[in-house]
Amino acid sequence: MKRRIWKIKESAQEAKALSQKNNISVYLAQILLNRNIHEKEFSSFLSDSFASLHSPFLLPDINKAVQRIKKAIEGKEKVLVVGDYDVDGVTSLAIFNEFIKGHEELFSFYIPHRVNEGYGLNIDVIEKAKNEQRTLMIAFDCGTNSLKEVELARFYGIDTIVIDHHHSKEELNKAYAFINPKRDGCSYPFKDLSAGALAFKFLQALTEKDCREMLDLVALSLVCDVVPLKGENRILVKEGLKQLRVTKRPAIEALCKIAKIKQENINTFHIGYILGPRINASGRIASANDSLQMFLSEDRENVLNIASKLQEYNLKRKAIEMNILKEAEEKIEQRNLGDYAIVVSGDNWHSGVLGIVASRLADKYYRPSFVISFDEACGRGSARSIHSVHLMEALDECASSLSAYGGHKRAAGLEIFKEGLEEFTQRINAYIKNNTKPADFIPILDIDLRLNFNDVTMGLIEELRCLEPFGEENPKPMFASYNISKKNKPRKINSGYSIWLSDGQKTLEGIIYDKELLEVIEYGENFDMAYSLDKNTYHNEPLLVIRDVCLSGSKV
Repeated sequence: MKRRIWKIKESAQEAKALSQKNNISVYLAQILLNRNIHEKEFSSFLSDSFASLHSPFLLPDINKAVQRIKKAIEGKEKVLVVGDYDVDGVTSLAIFNEFIKGHEELFSFYIPHRVNEGYGLNIDVIEKAKNEQRTLMIAFDCGTNSLKEVELARFYGIDTIVIDHHHSKEELNKAYAFINPKRDGCSYPFKDLSAGALAFKFLQALTEKDCREMLDLVALSLVCDVVPLKGENRILVKEGLKQLRVTKRPAIEALCKIAKIKQENINTFHIGYILGPRINASGRIASANDSLQMFLSEDRENVLNIASKLQEYNLKRKAIEMNILKEAEEKIEQRNLGDYAIVVSGDNWHSGVLGIVASRLADKYYRPSFVISFDEACGRGSARSIHSVHLMEALDECASSLSAYGGHKRAAGLEIFKEGLEEFTQRINAYIKNNTKPADFIPILDIDLRLNFNDVTMGLIEELRCLEPFGEENPKPMFASYNISKKNKPRKINSGYSIWLSDGQKTLEGIIYDKELLEVIEYGENFDMAYSLDKNTYHNEPLLVIRDVCLSGSKV
């Protein structure tokens, strides 16, 4: 069974006083402190609202961009709108489309093909804009580091507006307007918006309306791009979930029908693991234009047909992914597993699933994982990391071994020549070895509080709902209890196992989904366990969702 380090947060001395002052339980006060939320932010975090969002006009260059687009419409200029092929990119274009209704003849959408063209702005896109006599180009979810491409567009007389959220690796982008909260000198109060959220802000600025009806798409972008669910992002997802559950948008209704989920029950899990993969599938297997057209079309029959196609793409994606994963694991097992990084490559692996394979390898081996597909001498790859290794910092140290790279702390893309693969493998391993310690390669389970079963009440469960929606940097609270005994043998129910547990004072029901954890419970008499809390809706009683188990006394 995979070993995990339990990292239980230390109880803050001020939690009790803060709970009394803010009329919340000491448990909720402690969890808020665990998430680095200061007392002055308690009220806004627990009762934040759409009204507390920042003005879009605080974003850099946004006034300039708004005026340039309005000028283009007045002058009947031809505009090329470019986006990325993932959920964030597709939803960005769909959000912006709300503004151009009535001017469709001036605007053309373009999403580069993942396999044939690669990510974002490239020379071919600029040449396309020139050949079509475009005088303005708008890039969503890409363009921050496309300095040469922006310069070429300017040479051709094409103004470029970049609306992006990626970190800049070089000097400031010299686009006509560069809207990025992460750019140097930006005073916008919140830095972690997705491209879809930026498109929403841009739409607000263009229309001078609140644009709430677009929040369903914003929520899709934020959750699927795994941005931190704090600050404005948390408000946008919370409000976006409300919109998702009631929207009459044909694309959402069709996706829910195809995926067989109830629209009125959509939560962040459904977005991240059910809806998102289907939207992404077209960009991975075929063309992301399928997903975009699904959001742009008002023809419900057409939309349902596209959603069905996305379902087929997703099934195909899974099959391709599993074949590459199997081949990659076989290659890894033949190598020295003492490596600090997993670097694995193959010829003509489908580039659309490399990121998913890298993620699975990082989870299995708990090492930063780089999966590269070579087409003869040239290779493209995706990387996924672990909590202790910042990918962009690591790749910066290996830049001379790469022809291109970019991304975030936990996810990145790269390009490399086959002749440089061995050098890159050595350098990335050396960097990680020199900047980590052995404990960094053991998964950490962050635990908010140690509880007795008497502390677990329906009141606590209802109070914890104030922390929703859960996601990146705002995880579902995790608890630990010690010296637990079982009152019965585990009983199979649906996709899990039910068991009644006691700490000697109170008995509660637990549910287990992991068969390895089930074996520990079946074997042991007394054990320690980590769990999240849910509600048994049938009995209206607390339910322990068991996340990790060890025999009592064995956990340090």
